[in-house]
Amino acid sequence: MKDKIKIKSPSKINLCLEVLGKNNNELHEIKSVTLNLHLADELSIERYDTFEIVSNIDLPMEENIIYYAYELFKKKYGNFGAKVNLIKNIPIDSGLGGGSSNASNFLKGICSLWGIEHDDKWLYETGEKLGSDVNLFFTPGINLLTGTGSKSEKIDVSIDGAVLIFHNKDKIKNKTKLAYDLLTPDVYTDGKYSDQLIQQIMNRSLLLESIECYNVFENYLNKLYPGILEIKENLEQQIGYDLHLSGSGPSLFCLINDKEEAKKIYNTVDSRMYGKLLTSPLEGK
Repeated sequence: MKDKIKIKSPSKINLCLEVLGKNNNELHEIKSVTLNLHLADELSIERYDTFEIVSNIDLPMEENIIYYAYELFKKKYGNFGAKVNLIKNIPIDSGLGGGSSNASNFLKGICSLWGIEHDDKWLYETGEKLGSDVNLFFTPGINLLTGTGSKSEKIDVSIDGAVLIFHNKDKIKNKTKLAYDLLTPDVYTDGKYSDQLIQQIMNRSLLLESIECYNVFENYLNKLYPGILEIKENLEQQIGYDLHLSGSGPSLFCLINDKEEAKKIYNTVDSRMYGKLLTSPLEGK
């Protein structure tokens, strides 16, 4: 067994995000196609007598999702200590899944560190307790999410190209809850957009630029993020590509087949107060 392991904790975008309605528990049921990206946080986990998180962000340990993941791990397997060094490269509260990815990869990492043969059923049940999209990071690549988002089905296909991301540098409190609270039944769909994209993927005819993205929360862009429509339109005029919302936002992304073209756009675009990131699809493992 190793005394220390290092893990890449990747981001994700939602190529498609539909809300189908509410279940009997008044929770929203979704259907979503996600794509993991090379843009990643860095996790270093080493054996330790107690539990500690060190990070390049100012966040109390008890508010970090990794801490909640450790508490559930400890309840199942006992008091195995760990010192976690977390380097955040994924913007926080951006719709890119950074926190969920950290929790998922920490759970796999600490089990590997201590040589624990984890129970897959427990792993996915724990992921569901931690957050609706934690489980997709157990099988990186392209995933179809259903239920409340915690049911994840891996789609075995690879995509090449570049993904250009624009992200709001301001942290928005409770943005996911605010977004779902805005939803009304008239924006519910039946999963057809996700099904069409899955069919396209299964036919192996998928190029990044050919993907027809859909996100229900784009119906509420200006209510969620005042002024974002003007920024979106300005950026689209500059880059010549459509921009799409990831998750409940506020990050916007575009899909570009040609990586060299994407680099030129990244270097020349004026993103105003938004940050910009250039990355690429992560191949599934």
